[in-house]
Amino acid sequence: MNRLNLTTVVVILLTIAACKKHVTADKTSSLAKTSNTVEECQPIMYNLTVDSVSGFSYLFKVAGSPGAGPITVVPYVVSGTNQLKDCSGNPILNASGLAYDPSTGTFWGTTGVTGSVPNAILKFTDPNCVSVTPATNLCGIVLNLSDLERDPATGILYAINRGTVAPNNRIVKLGLPGSTNVSCLPNPLPVGLNARGLTFNCNAQMYVMHTSGTSGVIVFVDKVTGLNGPSYAYPGPITTFASVPVPEVGLHFDCSCIARFITGSFNPITATRMTDGLPSGLGGPIYNTVIGTLKPTVDFAKP
Repeated sequence: MNRLNLTTVVVILLTIAACKKHVTADKTSSLAKTSNTVEECQPIMYNLTVDSVSGFSYLFKVAGSPGAGPITVVPYVVSGTNQLKDCSGNPILNASGLAYDPSTGTFWGTTGVTGSVPNAILKFTDPNCVSVTPATNLCGIVLNLSDLERDPATGILYAINRGTVAPNNRIVKLGLPGSTNVSCLPNPLPVGLNARGLTFNCNAQMYVMHTSGTSGVIVFVDKVTGLNGPSYAYPGPITTFASVPVPEVGLHFDCSCIARFITGSFNPITATRMTDGLPSGLGGPIYNTVIGTLKPTVDFAKP
């Protein structure tokens, strides 16, 4: 009887040990899988680029970032080329903003004062057949539209209206998809705030990037009042060419993988710079950069 009990106890202990080993192995396997998943996750974004000589506008799809693995840049091709043209084949010159509506698969865009149709609203699913409609100005300001972005919480499209005098420098709201009206948020931005990128974070909070030389500052903007709030110095250079006093950049915030800002520069003189990072005060400092991977970038769109 004692021998039987001892044998039973040994069997039970061996079984428990085996179970513990199995559970430990499962936990290790799960952690390894999670780690690999993080490493393999790639930010995805649409990239609006402009040739600085011709003004021709192009659409690319970008995967990856300097801090999140290999970067790939491929043309967004539905038919023909990835160059933006109207349905008669005329090139769209100097497009200035891009947004994507995932519920309909529709791209929306803008041009500013230098566009082939100044201050136009662009709509397309195929970049080779873009509808071009002049924006209807309800603001009573001088329009110069750029940096279009869709609020992921409401679907409302916002853009920057660039201005060097008050009250033209401000955030505007577009009436899309139903109308091409442009209405102003109640308050302008300070004239000295060089807003050259607009994005929303994962909580649908609006940020713009103030640029000066090779430096950038992330600035919170209230999407109801239009007032700018806290600002955070970006933790590294945003461009490779210091002589441009107010450089052009695209600004994106990735919510799918790395939860960081991503920038791309418009630099026709030297190689473009792509970064991802977070300023101090917003979870950083984090900064990663790579040069020469992107075409000259004027805006990003969330997929």
